[in-house]
This record gives sequence, structure tokens and C-alpha cells, in this order.
Amino acid sequence: MDKNDQPVKKRKYGSLSSSAKKERRQLDLMTLPTVIWYGLFCYLPLFGMVFAFKEFTPVPGKSLFTNLFVNSPWVGLKNFSYLFRNPLSRSVILNTLTYNIIFLAAGIAIPVALAIFLSEVHQKKFQGLVQMTLVLPYFISWVIVGYCVYGFLSTDTGLFNSVLKYFGADPVQWYQSPQYWRTIIILLNIWKTSGYTLIIYLCSITTIDRTLYESAALDGASFMQRVRYITIPHLRPTVATLFILGIGSLLSSDFGLFYQVPMDSGALQDVTQTLDVYVYKSLMINANFSYSSAAAFLQSAVGCVLLIISNLIIRRVDKNSALV
Repeated sequence: MDKNDQPVKKRKYGSLSSSAKKERRQLDLMTLPTVIWYGLFCYLPLFGMVFAFKEFTPVPGKSLFTNLFVNSPWVGLKNFSYLFRNPLSRSVILNTLTYNIIFLAAGIAIPVALAIFLSEVHQKKFQGLVQMTLVLPYFISWVIVGYCVYGFLSTDTGLFNSVLKYFGADPVQWYQSPQYWRTIIILLNIWKTSGYTLIIYLCSITTIDRTLYESAALDGASFMQRVRYITIPHLRPTVATLFILGIGSLLSSDFGLFYQVPMDSGALQDVTQTLDVYVYKSLMINANFSYSSAAAFLQSAVGCVLLIISNLIIRRVDKNSALV
């Protein structure tokens, strides 16, 4: 038998050299902080789901384990039924779904359009300046944004009301006028998140073979035809991925946007209170652990189901664009 025809033996971990073993140990140590973080903040809190199925009645002086598993009776789906029977919770869920559907549509259309037009800018300095300007809001805390918005909308010293007074118009009680806040929240979300998503789409566009555009231009294709037949098809997997992730978050919302920016104004509750804010208030104000846990559990469960269903639909339409 020729030496080249001899079967290749699989190399076992124990037969690795000392330098290879040391390198693997270093890689294992590098993953350790991530494993610890996920264990503490993602998996350990899962036991809190038990609150959703119990009537939590803490007894002073007893441990959390005793209060939860001994002093608190099981109530099954009682907390969930109360959640659906409460008229306020139904309006909160409707608010959350409405905002997230608008955010999802705008979060795809606007960044894709910006990325396409920015990819046609050939002046690198100008392109970098625009990217930095659009991405910067993503890194600004909603607390800071909330106080900046207050500086514009404050009744007495706000910039907008100062301009209205200068022209002889009556000032607007912005934090007492819910009719303006749906538009304000949508615009703020687009302003803060579009730049980050723009970078994702722009990176996808840069991977497209430029010879396709050159060939299309030689054939007389217009700019919009090149976008329609080259750019959009190549962006489809990226759009599908972000769409699936967005669908999985339909019952989640940015707590800072809906709580900090409106300054928790009671007059704006009908248009600014989402499920995350509702859970927070149920927990912090009413100290209702079981009810808030049921709402949070519903939020996660529905999001998981929607993510799986949307991924299955995308896989049937375009298998290459699905997550798995």
C-alpha cells in the first residue's frame, strides 16, 4: 500500500502539543467572561418565571426561597387572565404593537434608502462625516435625550414655546397634549436608531461586486434600475435577518424612549405607556411581583413564537435569507 493511501488518523486533544494546549486554554479563558455574563443575567433570572404562576405573598423575615415556594400558593394562569381582562393592559399591548410595527417598517425603509444613496457618494470625507453624524445619536442615552427634548418643549423656557411667543402665538402645553406625542416618539426613534442600521446595510452594499454596476451602466440601466435589480436583491438576506429579529421584539419596547423622554407624564399615559413601562410601574409602584412577572413572561413567550414563525415564513419564501 502506498503511503499516500494510508488512512489519516484523527488527532485527539490529548495528543496536541503543549503550545496548542496552552492556546486552547487561553481561548477558553477568553470565553469565560461571556459565559459568566450570560449565566448571571440571562439564565439565572429564568427562575423568576415562577412568580408568574404564583400569588407572591412575602412574609417579613423569611428568605426569598421560603416566600416564593412555601408561603406563595400556585394560582396557575390567574395572573395571565387578569392581564387580558384589564382594559388598561389591553391598551398598553395595542400601543406596544402599533409603535413596533411602525418602527419596524421605518427601520427598514429609511436606513436602506440612506445606505443606497450614501453608497453613491464617492467623496470619502463627506461620506465619513455623514456616517458619523447619523450614527452618533445611537450612543446618546435616552436620559440625556429626554432632558434635551424637555429643553425644547418646556412650557416656560422651552425653545419652541419661546419661538411661538415671539410670533405672538400661544404657548403649547407639550407635556399635557398627548396628540403630539405619537409623532414625537416615532421621529425620535428614527433619529436615534437609523444611523446604526444604516451602517449594517452599507456594509452589505460594499460587498456587492462593483462589476455588476459597471456592466449595468454600460447596458444603459438607470440608477433606479441598478438599485432595483442589483442592490435590493443583494440586500434581501440582511433585510430578512433584521426583519425577523424585529418581529421577535414586537411586544418589547425601549424603556427609556417611552418612560424617560415623556418624563412619565400622567397626561401622556394613553399614548406613551407600553408593556415595558407597564411592567415597571406594576412592580415599583404596586409591588405586584406576580402580575408584572406574568406580563414579562408573556412578552418573552410571544416574542419567541413570533420569531420562530417569521423565520419559517421567510425560509419558505427565500431559504437563503432565513436565520436557520
